[in-house]
Amino acid sequence: MMIFVIAAMLGAVVRYLADYYLPHHGILIVNMIGSCIAGIAVSLALLLELNEVVMQAIIGGFAGSLTTFSTVAVQAAEQRLDKTASAAKIWVLHTGLSVVAGLTGACLTLLFLH
Repeated sequence: MMIFVIAAMLGAVVRYLADYYLPHHGILIVNMIGSCIAGIAVSLALLLELNEVVMQAIIGGFAGSLTTFSTVAVQAAEQRLDKTASAAKIWVLHTGLSVVAGLTGACLTLLFLH
């Protein structure tokens, strides 16, 4: 349980720092990195039968708190109200690239370790 909390805290801090230092692209980057980490972890779990607690800490704790779609929703709404970007474009960009990052992480892990 404690490892999950520590991993979640670390993920949240990294997400905050990315959003602070990279205000226009930080959330997109952490969503992609978190999705890639989750993809890698799932593949490792399948291949190496890793401990369930460790997997929960990595996927649910760190990657789960690193990624954020609530911030994407706020960002999309703000940009739509400011007429600086399309909300649909933002959602497609974040969701699409996150799915691609997750699948890429999973496939590369399976490719290199299998």
